[in-house]
Amino acid sequence: MSNVKKLLLAALATVCVLAVLVGGTVCSRRTDTSLCSCVHVVVVDSMHREYVDADALVSYLQSKGAYALGKAMNEIDCHKMEEVLMQHDMVRTANCYKTPFGAVQVRVTQRVPIMCVKSNDGQYLVDTDRRIMPWRSGLEQNLLVLSGAVSQRAAVEEYYDFMLWLKHNAYWGKRINGMHVHSTKHVVLSQAEYSARIVLGELDGYEAKLDRLRSLYAKGFDQIGYPECKELDLRFAGQVVRR
Repeated sequence: MSNVKKLLLAALATVCVLAVLVGGTVCSRRTDTSLCSCVHVVVVDSMHREYVDADALVSYLQSKGAYALGKAMNEIDCHKMEEVLMQHDMVRTANCYKTPFGAVQVRVTQRVPIMCVKSNDGQYLVDTDRRIMPWRSGLEQNLLVLSGAVSQRAAVEEYYDFMLWLKHNAYWGKRINGMHVHSTKHVVLSQAEYSARIVLGELDGYEAKLDRLRSLYAKGFDQIGYPECKELDLRFAGQVVRR
């Protein structure tokens, strides 16, 4: 009798397990075929900058046929949505995933331009990843402008590090608003407050050259006033030549 009870209990346990598995499969299928009821788009870094907003990204997904709202959950390809979003000019990263409640979450970060380039190759932006971005009018008011004889390759390789240094320099970041490159790689900086150009020549030793000019500002110009001149030439060792 004991063996029979054991067999009955084992059989009952097996039936229960099968019922759970079948029930889970049915529920899973029901969830997968349900329609997406919500697409929640979040621009994660929008508190710091706003080059693109959630509404614009929704419109972009719709225009590409990749918007998930109203589609069956099992037909939604989150990886494809990410690929589409990454084609947007202002998107740096995109993460899309489904929730257990019939919704799709979209989290995006923005590309961040650090300089505007105006050259023979046209006008464009360069971001913090050294990638070329399409030109957007209005941004040049808040960004450093690189102009002159500059190729796209030179912009991201030869001059990028210096422009990034300027941007983050507590002193010069407020005073310099642009750099012009002549065909001989002769570099001239423009100032936000003063009309005089700063002639660097080649970029070699730019920190020492600008430190020399900063000392002159601190000792003289900022106290007695800025002298009328067109250029401040830093090409000569130990000197600031005024013209």
